Amino acid sequence: MPVFQIYLNGKKVSTAGVGDLGVLSSHVSWVRRVGERTLSQKPIGVGEELTLHVGGFIAPSGEHVRWLDRKLKVGDEVSIRVVKDALIDQPSSRQQRDQSKELRSQKRYVRDMAKKFGWKIQTK
Repeated sequence: MPVFQIYLNGKKVSTAGVGDLGVLSSHVSWVRRVGERTLSQKPIGVGEELTLHVGGFIAPSGEHVRWLDRKLKVGDEVSIRVVKDALIDQPSSRQQRDQSKELRSQKRYVRDMAKKFGWKIQTK
């Protein structure tokens, strides 16, 4: 099984893995928002985030797991070494999949999109 060893500025900060079945991901993202889409939700506000995320999904148990959600700054160096069968760190959070919540969210999304496009939903 592949395991991610995550380094920040040359220092190992996490070793993550999900076993034989699942999803393992790591990404760096930058987001800049204005107005009501910012965390403060102020009309004239500007929000900016630069983050490192390491997480995944363990398929057999249906768990979403997370090792890192860390703020970054310009100049930080992130590297990932992919290794095989290394000892992994305990995730900082685990969340069981909630299928009823997912279904409600999907239905809400369909209703919102239908409204946005002026469509009418017909059910049997």
